[in-house]
Amino acid sequence: MIVADIFPPVAEVGVYRTVALSRHLAEKGWKVAVVTAAPRADAFIDEAILSKVPGSVRVIRTSSPSLPLIAAKIVKRQSQPSGGVAPASEGSLAGGLPRRQGFTKRTIDWLSWWMHVPDTLTGWLIPAIRAGLCEAKREKPHVIYSTAPAWTSHLVGLMLSHLLRVPLVADFQDPWCGSFWRRIPYRSQRRFDEWLEKMVVQRASRITCAWDGIRRHLETRYPKRSGDTRTILNGFWSDETDEVEPVCLDEHRCVLLHAGNFYGPRSPKPLLCALQQLRAVSPDDAKDLLVALVGRPEYAGRHLQEIVRDHGVEDLVRIIPPVARCEALAMTKGACVALLFGQSGYEQLASVPAKTYDYISIGLPVLAIGGGDEVCGIIRDGGCRLWRVHENDTQGILVALREIAEAHRNHSLALSRDDRRLAFAWPASAAKLAEVLSTAMNSKPISGGHES
Repeated sequence: MIVADIFPPVAEVGVYRTVALSRHLAEKGWKVAVVTAAPRADAFIDEAILSKVPGSVRVIRTSSPSLPLIAAKIVKRQSQPSGGVAPASEGSLAGGLPRRQGFTKRTIDWLSWWMHVPDTLTGWLIPAIRAGLCEAKREKPHVIYSTAPAWTSHLVGLMLSHLLRVPLVADFQDPWCGSFWRRIPYRSQRRFDEWLEKMVVQRASRITCAWDGIRRHLETRYPKRSGDTRTILNGFWSDETDEVEPVCLDEHRCVLLHAGNFYGPRSPKPLLCALQQLRAVSPDDAKDLLVALVGRPEYAGRHLQEIVRDHGVEDLVRIIPPVARCEALAMTKGACVALLFGQSGYEQLASVPAKTYDYISIGLPVLAIGGGDEVCGIIRDGGCRLWRVHENDTQGILVALREIAEAHRNHSLALSRDDRRLAFAWPASAAKLAEVLSTAMNSKPISGGHES
């Protein structure tokens, strides 16, 4: 039984690991049931991904009410003055209240954060557990696999494992506690969040991680689980990238493409600053480049086009709204250089974006701005040419852009077809995940947990 909050046709990044595993298991004769949440109204849907899921896989979709949104609407309704409508926010109950003293607002915000631990999908917990138990009556699973985020998936997996007395494999696609990307402002909620993580890690029979930084982080926090924790990287479908026809966005310029969203410290501004300076010091190099940003067209509450305009490089940047995966792959395959944006770039939990494996599959040269040690190592191991620059090194980014422009003029930006890339194909990674499931299936479920 697989527990995952998202599943096709939802086309979010974390879904591909689950699809690859369910596909591999079904092909090897396993009976697979997936407990997942029904797609949200704002979810990006791509029916093509659903075609990768074998028909033998049972998919049980449940409701997933948003408790923060429900609470915000209740507070808004109760506090709304007769003459108007107060603004509401899913992120905080305080958004639905009129202006009050600071202490009251902080108290309301503190209360609202309890509905964000471990995430905003806490309303999915009961429907998912109920669905899992009903499915178990039809056919009891031999092993449960939960993958997260969302972290509520792990809580569902933990409860089902306990109630059914079945081993649990907990899969971490991101770090739970301690990540730069996930900050809880209040100490009490942070402690509760850490306790939830501890329960899952201690009681899971096996733990898998999508990149090695997560494994090292967990082993530091839970050293006695190190023997049961394993890194299994994400991957790519070679048939998917091989069959797609490349789409060139500009036949005369060198296209540098980023497919994905910007948020938090993953910012386009360092690249835009470097483009601005490149135009000033080397206009010939600048005019040979086109930066294509494919994805949600906003960053930090502003439209990307406004940010591009601030830097005066409108003619060097093209903003493309989200597209289906096949279209994004076609544009990526038609690009000259792939762009990768990180956080600070060199800390332990610098992430490995899923798009990394698409770049390896295609063999694209990569300009990594703020890319961490692990992701850059994976890119090199996959045989791709790499420019690595710290996000605060505008001059370094400028130098890399000049080298890329010159390489394009010299026709030396060829794709890599290194056979090392095949080690990162999904069949290899899914087989490793299945091996962990087989090992866990032959072990006894852990009820008392391990000491940390």
